[in-house]
This record gives sequence, structure tokens and C-alpha cells, in this order.
Amino acid sequence: MTSRTSANPLIIILLAALLGGAAGAGGYVGWQVWSEREPDLRPEFSLEDLDGNMRSITEWDGKVVVLNFWGSWCPPCVHEIPMFMALQDEYGEQGLQFVGVALDRLEDARAFYEELEVNYPSMVGVHEPTVIGEKYGNERGTLPYTVIIDRDGRIVERFDREVTREQIEPKIREYL
Repeated sequence: MTSRTSANPLIIILLAALLGGAAGAGGYVGWQVWSEREPDLRPEFSLEDLDGNMRSITEWDGKVVVLNFWGSWCPPCVHEIPMFMALQDEYGEQGLQFVGVALDRLEDARAFYEELEVNYPSMVGVHEPTVIGEKYGNERGTLPYTVIIDRDGRIVERFDREVTREQIEPKIREYL
């Protein structure tokens, strides 16, 4: 006498549906937790500005800060700076402050700023900006790299590439 054990196809379908539903619910809960997490607080740092004075990111606490890591040797960086200057002019009185962090030699960054008559401050360093950028989420060290910091000191947006006005202006307006 031979015995065959076979599972009822209805039970198999029900078990598969239960497992799929549980996996989907777990994924949804994980996504909810991730999307509702608190933004990172802005790390503090100080660097010399283009005039050789020590400056701290805390100087602009209470403002919406657009922190841009750039270099005079970086074509996409150079391309977006005039647009940043225009946004600084348009929204500065509403509490917006652009701040540059140049990964550059002081002489090169200063000459670039003077030539363009840039209307916002920049700090500069040869090695320090890379370390600071990592603290702000730029693990790959790409330039340009831009973050928006809200009035409460939270990093609310990150751009790891050249950014257009259409991409950044709505975000700036959201936090002003």
C-alpha cells in the first residue's frame, strides 16, 4: 500500500497570500518609518573665509542656509554660482543665506569670487572641505554638492550634482 501526501492547493495559495501580505505590510511600515524620520542636524564647523578670517556655520543660525561645496576648477560648480547669486539677491531679505565651501587653493577661490563679484560668503580649504562634506552626507566627495539647512538647523535637502533653478528654488521657497 502506497501513501501519497499532497497539500491542498487552496492551503498553498492562502499561505502564499498571507506571506506576501505580511512582507508588503512590513515594507510599507519600514517605508513610513524612513520617510517620517527626523532630518539630520547640521554639523558645526569653522573654516577660514576668502579674507583669511575664521567663520563658523553657526553665524547663519536662524536663516535658511544653502551650503554649496564647490571648486573654481569644477565646471558644473562654476556654472551654477551665477544662479545662486540671483537667488541670494531675490530671497536674501526673506532669510535666505548662501554659503560656499571651496575645495580649492585660497588664491584661486578668491580670484574667482572677485571676478564674478559673488554676493555671498565662502570659506575655503584644501583638505578640510572634503571632511566637512562627508559630515553633511557627501560620502563620494562629489562636486558640486549642495545642502539646504532649515531655520532650525536641520539638513532638509541634498543635491549631489549640479542643480538647476527649477530644482532648487521650490525647495528654498518651501523653507523660507
